[in-house]
Amino acid sequence: MLPLASVHAAEHDPLILTGPADVATLAPVFEYVIDDDWRLTPADFAGPNPVQTKPMPAPVPDFGYTPARIWLRLDVVNGVSGASDWRFFVHANFTQKIAIYKLGADGAAWTLMNLTEDSPFSARPIDNPQMVAPFSLAPGEAATLLVSYYSQGSSRISMTIETVDSFAAQARVAAAKNYVFYGMMLVMIALAIVALVSLRQPVFAAYAGYLVSILAYIAHGDGTAFQYVWSNFPRFNSNASTVAGSSVMIFGALFAISFLQTKRYHPVMHRILQGVIVAVLLVDIVLWPTNPQLLKRLLVLMISASVLTFLAAGVVAARTRFREVRFYLYAWFASLIPAMLLTARFAFGLETTFITPYDATRIALAIDALMMGLAIFDSYNHQRQTAMEETVAHAERNLALGQRLAVLEQSYAQVSANAREREESVKDAVHDLRQPMHALRLSLRQMFSAGKDGTGDAGQVEAALAYMEDLVAERLADHPGHAAPASGGDTASDASGPGLHGVLRSVADMFAPEAAEKGLDLKLVLAAPDAGVAAYPLMRVVANLVSNAIKYTRQGRVVIGLRREGGGHRIEIHDTGPGLSGEEFDRALKRSERLERDLDAADGSGLGLSVVKEIAAEQRWRLSACDHRRTGATIRLAVPAA
Repeated sequence: MLPLASVHAAEHDPLILTGPADVATLAPVFEYVIDDDWRLTPADFAGPNPVQTKPMPAPVPDFGYTPARIWLRLDVVNGVSGASDWRFFVHANFTQKIAIYKLGADGAAWTLMNLTEDSPFSARPIDNPQMVAPFSLAPGEAATLLVSYYSQGSSRISMTIETVDSFAAQARVAAAKNYVFYGMMLVMIALAIVALVSLRQPVFAAYAGYLVSILAYIAHGDGTAFQYVWSNFPRFNSNASTVAGSSVMIFGALFAISFLQTKRYHPVMHRILQGVIVAVLLVDIVLWPTNPQLLKRLLVLMISASVLTFLAAGVVAARTRFREVRFYLYAWFASLIPAMLLTARFAFGLETTFITPYDATRIALAIDALMMGLAIFDSYNHQRQTAMEETVAHAERNLALGQRLAVLEQSYAQVSANAREREESVKDAVHDLRQPMHALRLSLRQMFSAGKDGTGDAGQVEAALAYMEDLVAERLADHPGHAAPASGGDTASDASGPGLHGVLRSVADMFAPEAAEKGLDLKLVLAAPDAGVAAYPLMRVVANLVSNAIKYTRQGRVVIGLRREGGGHRIEIHDTGPGLSGEEFDRALKRSERLERDLDAADGSGLGLSVVKEIAAEQRWRLSACDHRRTGATIRLAVPAA
């Protein structure tokens, strides 16, 4: 197999591929050159005078945070007789610029992969969350692989060479890890959102934001987010780590503030946590447009500093309430592991060998998120138990006082009720007297005016006087030693008293002068036979309704109607006023409540409809309004058969 190997490859001690080559295998063979001016091309590494390269000093390509372009050179020979398809695997989801070339023995160059910060995910030669360049190398063939890359973040990137089978096996393992981690995180996010909607506590909002930020950070780190979420937005993907990392710190601080209630219990720590949020935002705002590479470098250090601050806040709280914050401490102890691994890897070039950094980060962050959820649950459970204990103790302390105060409270309630009843009764009487007195005044004015004999107004005067006499008699009957109403009878229907027709005619006669004075047409339409009724309560109800209709109707007419409804009757008061929607009707039924639109239209006390509502409830009449009229208002009173 070796006769086909080029002399050039032999001079540089090429790597003989006998299978997959890991980082440790490639490290002794890698050579590099730093292209500060970005002038080198693949042709500069071929020919009789190639660019001078240096052996790589570290087991992993790591040249810190540098604005230069890095070139890596690797001479290989295929030492496997049955394999010609290989994969150059760059264990990174994204860099701003990366290109991989294959130089043949004759110096010809083939581009295996060439990606920039504007390349969408579809530009990758292999559909994989991380960057993979396929290349062919026949058995015994020698070639030189060139890797050219630049990153705004750390230049530390792990690279391996895989066979088709080994690469497929790694892809299956990575997919299984993603399935477990993403599934767990999505379940916890869903539970946090359900708790937020159900309990409406800010701690769940901070917890959900923290979980989403972690998920976004890991999904960006392993390339899944670029592959499935924002595959057509490579420039955002270039800075997604900044967004996700900043969100982790901000929501972590908000979670610490809301969970530990630092504003209430630890004011100094509260200001420190607020300072973390402000510092992260300021660094993002200042460095994002000017120096994104420095921004990413600082955020790596700030993540560890933030986690230590959150942990310190938990330690401060644990001094007085350890049981309540114990899971919070466990959570940030777990989160400290990936933060330190991240800082050690990208800031100091240290990396674990027994577990990959992203695997350690996934495990630690999953434990961290779970512990945070347990912390919230444990805190609420502790608060519930404390509240129950305090409630029982409070109940025991108040039991004796409650027994002693029971009689006094009952007496006070009775006195207050009596006083309110008398006060409301006086208000209702004054309100009800105002309407017939006004009608009586108008009738008398017409009777004694010039050219009037007064005979036509006798019924109006009689109706108003009778209504006033009944009202006064009823109010006096509320007190011992006074008689019952004189003409209206009690609240039950009275066969000797006026029926429905008589009551409605009396109300129409009573308010005819007032309607005429406003230029309104007041009509009475009796479309149903007469029947017995509680005359006095009905007169009060209809009088209040007609009075309101006349008061708020500027022009047009007011109609008092009587219809049959089932076995009883329905009284309707129609007007051509401003109308009354269902919501306005419900509001007008409240005592002393007036609609804003009516404040300037007419004087009133807001008692009319509330009096009507109370009387209708006492008589078991049904009061309603028709809210689908285009103009005017209709109020209905259903009076069942006596």
